[in-house]
Amino acid sequence: MSAAAARRVRLQPQVHAALRRAAGLRASPVWLVGGAVRDAALGRPLTDLDLATVDARALAALISRAFQGTLVTLDAENAVFRLVLPSARWRTLKQIDVAEIQGRGIEEDLARRDFTVNSLALLLRPDLPAAIPRTDFLDPRGGLADLDRGVLRCADERLLKEDPLRLLRAFRIAAQAGLVIDAATLALIGKHRRLARAPAAERVCAELLSLLALPGASAWLARMDECGLLTALFEELEPARRCAEIYYGPGGVLKHSLEVCARVDFLLTNLRKIYPALARPLEEHFAARAAGGAPYRAVIMLAALLHDVAKPETARTIDGRLRFFEHDARGASRSQKILRSLRLSSDQVEAVAVMVRHHLRPGHLACGGGASDRAVYRFFRDLGEHAPGLLALCWGDHASYMPEPRLARLLGAACAEPPRCVSRIRPEETRKTVRHLQLVSMLLRRFFDQDRAPVPVRLLNGNEVMKALRIPPGPRIGEILERLREAQAEGKVLSREQALAFIARLK
Repeated sequence: MSAAAARRVRLQPQVHAALRRAAGLRASPVWLVGGAVRDAALGRPLTDLDLATVDARALAALISRAFQGTLVTLDAENAVFRLVLPSARWRTLKQIDVAEIQGRGIEEDLARRDFTVNSLALLLRPDLPAAIPRTDFLDPRGGLADLDRGVLRCADERLLKEDPLRLLRAFRIAAQAGLVIDAATLALIGKHRRLARAPAAERVCAELLSLLALPGASAWLARMDECGLLTALFEELEPARRCAEIYYGPGGVLKHSLEVCARVDFLLTNLRKIYPALARPLEEHFAARAAGGAPYRAVIMLAALLHDVAKPETARTIDGRLRFFEHDARGASRSQKILRSLRLSSDQVEAVAVMVRHHLRPGHLACGGGASDRAVYRFFRDLGEHAPGLLALCWGDHASYMPEPRLARLLGAACAEPPRCVSRIRPEETRKTVRHLQLVSMLLRRFFDQDRAPVPVRLLNGNEVMKALRIPPGPRIGEILERLREAQAEGKVLSREQALAFIARLK
C-alpha cells in the first residue's frame, strides 16, 4: 500500500458520533458527501455535514427526532432538507443537510458535482472508525489527488455552464480551503465569465459576501479580475480600468480600488497588531452590525471595491490637474443601484452608500490642519454607527498610496497614541499619507472614548427649550438644540445649568 493510501482521515469526536448515529437510523446506504468530505480530508474542523441518500425526506425526519433539532425544507422539488442542531447539545456541529441522491446512484451524483475536490463520498456505517483510511473514500474524479496538490479543478466544462454560480463559487471554495484554482479551470471561468449574472441575484450575493468575509479575500478579487470575472459581475467597474492611468498607472482607478481592498483586508486581519487597545471594541462593533448572516467585514470590502466607481464619469482636467468633482456623491448613488440589483439587504446597501458618500471627509479634515472638537462632532453626528466602517475604508484608501514594506515600517507612526512627529518622514507625499492615517486613528479612538463621547447626550430636549425661552414650536428649536450640542462637544457646556444659560444667550 502506498504512503498516500495508508494515510487516514481523522474525525472530530462529535462529528464521528453524529455520523455513526445517522448511519444506524436506517438500512439504506447513507453517504457523507461534498465539502464535508473535502474539509475532513484537509484536516479542517467540520461544523456542517452533508448527507446523500435515497428517500432523503424519511432520513431527515429520523435525524430530526434522534438529534432533537429543527428541520427545515430547503428545496422541496429536489428533496433537500436541513437540520439545525441545538447548540446546548451539539457544541461543534451546527447543522446537517440531507439531500436526495441525484441520478441513478452515488457515482452519477458525484459526477454532477462542481469540482473534483467536492466529488468525494464516504459510506457511513454504525461501526465507522474515527480514523478512516483514504482508500475508504469514493473518489471517481481524482479529488484526493487534487487536494494533495492543493488544486481546485473543474474536470468538465459543462458543469460551469449548467450552473454559472460555480464561476464565483470556485473562488470562495479556493479561499476557504486554501487551494489554488488550476490554470485550465481559470481559463474556463474566463471563457464563460459573461454568464456570471445569470443565476438568481440572491445566490450571487450570498457567494460574493461569503468570499468577501474571508481574510485574504482581496487577493481573490484580484484573481477574479485577471480572468475577467470581476467586471462581468460589476460591469460598472470596467471603465475604471482605463481612467486616470496617468495617475495610478496601468489599470487606473480599478487598480487603485483593488489596492484599497488589499489594505482594508490587511487592516481587518491585523486589528490586534495595528490597534491593540481598539481591536476588541472594533470587532464587537462590527459583529453587532452583521446583517443577513454576512459579517460586516464583507460590507466594508464592498465599499472599498466601489468607493471610486463614479470617478470615470466625473473625471475632468482643470488647469492641467485631473479632478473628480462629486465622485463621492455620485458613487454613493451608483453603489446603491449596483447592490440593489444584487439583492443585498437594505441595511447593507445603506452602509456601503454612506461609506462611499463620506469617504473623502477624513482626508479633508487632515488637509485642514487637524480636526477641531466641532468638526469631530459633526463627523460623528453625520456618520453615526457607520463611522468605524468608514474609517476602516479611509485607512485602506490612504494606506494604498504606500508600498507594503514602507507601510509596515511606518505603522507605528501612523497608528500610535499619541501621534508621533512626522517632520522627518520623506518624501512629502508619504508624510502626508502618515498624517491622514494619524487622523483616522484619532477618530477611531474618539468613537470608542468612554470618558468623552464625540456625540454627547443631550442636556435639554425641545420642550425644555420652548419652556425656558418661551418660544413656540418650529425650526428654531432644532437650530438651538444643534448649537447647544456643538457647545457640549467643544466642552463649553457641561451641565444642565450651563445649558440653560447657553440657550438664554441665543434667544
